[in-house]
Amino acid sequence: MSMQIKSACAAAVIWLGLSTAAFADQIDGTWCSPSGQSMTIDGSNVRTPGGKSITGRYSRHRFDYEIPDGEPQAGGRIIAEQLNDREIRVTIIKQVQAEPGAHETWTRCDVVS
Repeated sequence: MSMQIKSACAAAVIWLGLSTAAFADQIDGTWCSPSGQSMTIDGSNVRTPGGKSITGRYSRHRFDYEIPDGEPQAGGRIIAEQLNDREIRVTIIKQVQAEPGAHETWTRCDVVS
């Protein structure tokens, strides 16, 4: 195999490894709570634990949205903050209080390598 081909193959392997790591270093994905609920974040879109598809405020390591009607604590706000590649902290801010409520640590439902 020529040196150019070997270099191109090595570059491709490094690029694939970096792109996989970059995906893991963001909040996008499906997250599971300790009680078995899940939510999926895809950019500014989220499928809530209640199964509704809505939009929210997205940044690479943080996502928040207003809890829609028909779900527990509707009118409140969910704030999800990425702690690391495998965990997020989910905080519920109730509609009638300005202070954050209790929070839970959720983990990725799917394996990210």
